[in-house]
Amino acid sequence: MKVVKANRALLKKKRNFRDIRKDYIGHAGETQLQFKELTEFEKKKIRDKIIAQAKRDKLIELKASIISVLILAILVFIIYRMF
Repeated sequence: MKVVKANRALLKKKRNFRDIRKDYIGHAGETQLQFKELTEFEKKKIRDKIIAQAKRDKLIELKASIISVLILAILVFIIYRMF
């Protein structure tokens, strides 16, 4: 019975979405974001970094795909040779 009473007490303290939303209405519009101004050189530097990282990611993905296809081909060949 103590557990049931404790659970009921917790349910009374629980806040639903409507109650939480009332607290935050209006606050979202007040926030103004300020972005750092970058020079053209800094923008190009960041862009080059992103492009280089994308190339590395594609290369890693390609290597993983090739390795998995080779392993699959070897397994199929082994299974084929058994039967």
